[in-house]
Amino acid sequence: MNSLYMRKFVRVCTLIATLLPAIALSQIPVRKYKAGDTYKYKLTAETWRNDKYNGKTISIAEHRVVNDAGTLAEEIKWISKISYNETSSTSLDSIAKMVTPYHISLLPNGKVLLPKLIVSQMVGEVTDLNTFFVAVAPASNANKVSAKNPVYINKEPRQGNFADSIFILYGTDCIEMSQHFISADKQSTTIRTDFLPPASFCLTPKLDTVAQKLYDQPNNFQMIQRSAGDKVNFFWGVETFTITSKVDNKTGAIIEANMENTLNLQMRYNSSMDLQSYAVQMPVKIKRVLKLELIKE
Repeated sequence: MNSLYMRKFVRVCTLIATLLPAIALSQIPVRKYKAGDTYKYKLTAETWRNDKYNGKTISIAEHRVVNDAGTLAEEIKWISKISYNETSSTSLDSIAKMVTPYHISLLPNGKVLLPKLIVSQMVGEVTDLNTFFVAVAPASNANKVSAKNPVYINKEPRQGNFADSIFILYGTDCIEMSQHFISADKQSTTIRTDFLPPASFCLTPKLDTVAQKLYDQPNNFQMIQRSAGDKVNFFWGVETFTITSKVDNKTGAIIEANMENTLNLQMRYNSSMDLQSYAVQMPVKIKRVLKLELIKE
């Protein structure tokens, strides 16, 4: 082997060696837990209603790795919440701490299930955090995308229930999930998870009108919200959200993630409980932008 060929051969081998870690780590790894580990996540949520800024909340959840019937899981305890508007802020820490600690696990045999929703002012935080974890969970097939296989579409639509029976008397949605590989380096892998309406209607409608298409996609969201006295507000329409997650290649933990959530709805304001009579029907557009950040101490 002559010296010129040898130099080229060495350069090629060096290039392959440099690329191999990124190639090998171009897939979300299995979550690795260590019992007793404690860390926190910061959840920031900003909201616009009918294109008008509605304020933001910043909440903190403490996670501790525990043994849950033989499976390691994250015990989640909410410890802080601050609500901001354009002029002031309000501490809701005491309300955040009312949420009973609950468990989720990103292990292949673990579960990412919603706990019982009993603190109405924390329903958004609990369900949003759960959605961030669902996006990268093995059951959502997040580990099936890579640089070689950049898209995976889950075949079966998934239905969710987000009612707390206190303020949200009824709440269901139906989505189709798809996973998309974005990038990878030695430290982390980034994927995008799309939650979109399925091609065909998949709810059990509270009213016949819910089954009728309002916008460009089938309706996949309906909610009954308590109003004044014996009245309720009824919402239905199209919900979409997208989550971009950066996952640590060593531990499988979410380092940070961003969510964009849009709801194009119709609302029956001050409706009777049977939803047949109401004060007025109007369009409602809600946009939410959220960020989840791992806090290491």
